[in-house]
Amino acid sequence: MENKKIFRASIINPRNHAVADCFVDGAIYTEDGIIKKIGYFSDVIKGCENNIETVELDGVLMPGFADVHLHWVQHQVRGKYSGELLTWLKEHIWPEEASYIDTGKAGQAAEEFYADMLRAGTVMGMSYSSPHAAATEIAMQKMRGDWIIGNVLMAINAPNDLTDYSLHDPILLNEIMMRNDRHHYALTPRFAPNLSTEILSYLGMIAVQTSSFVQTHLAESNAEIAWVKELFPDAESYTQVYDKAGLLTPKTILGHCIEMNDSEWQCLFARGSWVAHCPSSNEALGNNRMPLEKLQEYHIPYALATDVGAGPSHSMLHVIQRFIAIHRKAGIKISFQEALYRATLAGAEAMNRDAIAGNLCPGKRADFILLPSKQKNQSWDGWFSECIGGTMSELEERPQGTWLASERAA
Repeated sequence: MENKKIFRASIINPRNHAVADCFVDGAIYTEDGIIKKIGYFSDVIKGCENNIETVELDGVLMPGFADVHLHWVQHQVRGKYSGELLTWLKEHIWPEEASYIDTGKAGQAAEEFYADMLRAGTVMGMSYSSPHAAATEIAMQKMRGDWIIGNVLMAINAPNDLTDYSLHDPILLNEIMMRNDRHHYALTPRFAPNLSTEILSYLGMIAVQTSSFVQTHLAESNAEIAWVKELFPDAESYTQVYDKAGLLTPKTILGHCIEMNDSEWQCLFARGSWVAHCPSSNEALGNNRMPLEKLQEYHIPYALATDVGAGPSHSMLHVIQRFIAIHRKAGIKISFQEALYRATLAGAEAMNRDAIAGNLCPGKRADFILLPSKQKNQSWDGWFSECIGGTMSELEERPQGTWLASERAA
């Protein structure tokens, strides 16, 4: 028997970076968790059976968020530490990740992570795990929503208790790539300093042969770039290290991309790779502003992300707040339609899920969230500004509900 529902509320639905559909008295009609119709309530109910359950909601429905760059194994220490990137990693983050060899801890932490993400309105994303295969498997088994996950690959320039568990041998790696759920797995070289040229090239070969997702970090800080230059003296740039290895593809998502030159931006455009922009993380670690104007100039696709745990909050509303504030301070205009798109549909596009997720169009999953009501005569711009106002903790609690496939999940 089909599960049919009509959800009635105001609706805002991003179409692209410049356009969002808005319905003050809107409705979404779903069958078995898939959207069949969306629009004004009076139009949606035409032709529908009289006995279909109608769920009346007080607020604004919009697509759930997509967070394309975070570390679920850092969720418990998010925002607790800051400072220069490399020092932060070595003194705080790597010891925390090493503790995920404990599968009991991994199981409890994974459940808490997904529960917190759903409460904050995030229904999909891309996540780095610890190097441990067991922790990564636990994160996949306990998955709530639609996630792409990869154990960080580290072989050198890191503590032994991380590198000992990191690199899969070719047989095991190929087994993962043949799994039915491999669309939930990403090859995850942590960053260039943790791998040799040979290993990076091997991963690039696997990525091309299996058409797999790749996620890694690129050009987050000047100290990181100096280290890469020391370790890879023959490369003209940090970006070229990955490009020579064959790791830059349209299914590659690169975290940060702050300290880059024009030839590097040109390379990303030519390869079709994505940038995961993490404004709250960059701010927390004291990094420079990511040059959004360069992404615009070179037409680089990008989506927003929290980068937990350098990012202090798992709330995409907080990320949007910082995204707008940081770039507007630099004189860059950002519309609410752009911000909404970069936190939802753009992430689905980066994950190659935009045919089935990312916004509220017929044929897609009914994954959505409820935000506070729009006041009478209030503009949509004013409503959005109100939704992203407030403290970090307030933003984490602002969604009033989250639905996965039309079933309430938080």
